[in-house]
Amino acid sequence: MSREECAATLRPLKPRPEYVQQSKEKDVGPCSVKQIRSSAACTECRRRRIKCNGRTPCEQCTLHNRECVIDLLHDKRKKIYLKELGQELQYYRTFLHQLYQVIREGDDAEVKQLVSLIRNGGTKENIKNTIEGYLQHDTKHPIFGGSSGKHE
Repeated sequence: MSREECAATLRPLKPRPEYVQQSKEKDVGPCSVKQIRSSAACTECRRRRIKCNGRTPCEQCTLHNRECVIDLLHDKRKKIYLKELGQELQYYRTFLHQLYQVIREGDDAEVKQLVSLIRNGGTKENIKNTIEGYLQHDTKHPIFGGSSGKHE
């Protein structure tokens, strides 16, 4: 059966009378107001996983007497988030290059001590300080990936 034959057998649909009357009156109801979405929810709304209108204080925090704080670092659409993410990536890139340099150029005792520290659950700061200590004692090799951030 072709589309034309199928369309000929079906009757046309008409809108409900109430809908036609409402659209002619041009009432401005709550459905016709466009909802403004915020780019970042406050910490309480984010924690409770509820909608936040983005104002300070938001409606939910005002209603329940909560502290309303918007953390701009969680707003993944803003430049401040991208800047912070870039700084964090640069930190880990430098950390990884320094770790690689110690493993590649350090003596066996230093490498074993570093691996032992990592395996025993040393904090990132302890590991980084140990790596920088090894690299500072080795005067013929400068600390790799310092402030320039460029690859060697």
